[in-house]
Amino acid sequence: MSVKALEGDWEFISDKGYDPVKVSIKNIMGHDWIVACMIPKGNMMASMLKKNEDGAGFKLVNFNCSSKKETPKENKELEEDFKVFLEKGISNIVREDKTLIITAGFEQRILTQDDVLKKQEEAKMAKLNPPRAAGGRFKR
Repeated sequence: MSVKALEGDWEFISDKGYDPVKVSIKNIMGHDWIVACMIPKGNMMASMLKKNEDGAGFKLVNFNCSSKKETPKENKELEEDFKVFLEKGISNIVREDKTLIITAGFEQRILTQDDVLKKQEEAKMAKLNPPRAAGGRFKR
């Protein structure tokens, strides 16, 4: 699987929270990766990873979580659960079409592709190129 296939925006939906966890994955350079996570109105979490030399899996280099915001109670349990998951260290990321499976410790989280940016771009293009009415605009 191509390195670029893992990159992008994803979301994790759980019954532990009202909002989904938004996840962005980026290959910074070479073997260095970042997995940035956030729940709306919550704290930012970032895992700095290094892809194993043999290409199979990842090793956690650094994990940071901001503590600036008091997460709304409807998302507090989800944020804490995802934080504990990430602190174990992401060991593998596998993409299967429009889903992404992240493994940390002995647990997995299944994320779906978040195409919100694509939808915003399509809406912007639709405004710039409105559909044209068929005939009848000009009289001869």
